[in-house]
Amino acid sequence: MSIQLIPSNAITATDTKLVTTSLKVADAFGKQHRNVTAKIKSLDCSKAFRSANFSAHPYKNEQNGETYQIWNITKDGFMFLVMGFTGKKAAQIKEAYINAFNAMADKLSELQYGTLTHAQQRQIQTKISTLVHSQPRELHQSLYNTLYNKLKSHFNVTKYEQIPAHLFNQALTIVDQFKLASPQYDALIIDLPKSHILKNHPVTAFNYGDTLLPTPMAALLNQLMQAEAQNKPVLVNNVRTAAKDLDGLLGLLQQYTMMFKQITALTEPTRHI
Repeated sequence: MSIQLIPSNAITATDTKLVTTSLKVADAFGKQHRNVTAKIKSLDCSKAFRSANFSAHPYKNEQNGETYQIWNITKDGFMFLVMGFTGKKAAQIKEAYINAFNAMADKLSELQYGTLTHAQQRQIQTKISTLVHSQPRELHQSLYNTLYNKLKSHFNVTKYEQIPAHLFNQALTIVDQFKLASPQYDALIIDLPKSHILKNHPVTAFNYGDTLLPTPMAALLNQLMQAEAQNKPVLVNNVRTAAKDLDGLLGLLQQYTMMFKQITALTEPTRHI
């Protein structure tokens, strides 16, 4: 169970600034209100600072009907006022007050500007997508997670859509300044054969174990074997243009496999019962 260090609604908004009151400060620190007001009046600060951060107003006590003076105090005024309040408990109250001021400022910012519009979200998505797709395909998901997590962490939101709209340009700058790490390995880059190549390429022999395969199937397998031997990942340059022909490629491989099984079966010595 958490202990409330400062009064509820300790921070309120006026037309121009966020303030607390001398009553709230007295309540939080367990002091007599007259002592807090006396402290305010005796602060060794300039007239300009006092007028900017402290303002007195009449206040009527509903319980006894008495009217007396209370002070509205800004965040800067509060920090100046409580500077001399010492002790562990006083330090905790100061921290809670500062956090309350900051939280209220964030709420007002969201109310005033709102969060990212759909158009702004699309611009961020497009910028991130362009950046991610400039990298190897196997890194895409990791980069997406990293970039969106960076935005959420920077703006302290649970979803990037909750970024305040007026900070949109700052969000774009964060994406622009993101430093892509160089891959920690060398990849073997290949081009997938297309169907017209499969049909028209001259057939030559290629030894795969005890099996002969024609090109370009042989050439592709040769590259894959080379990548496996060197323990390198394989990146495909033309996966989009060759994807529609991949089924045909796999079909050929299946045909070769069946054919080799049949040849093996036919060449086995006849078994006598």
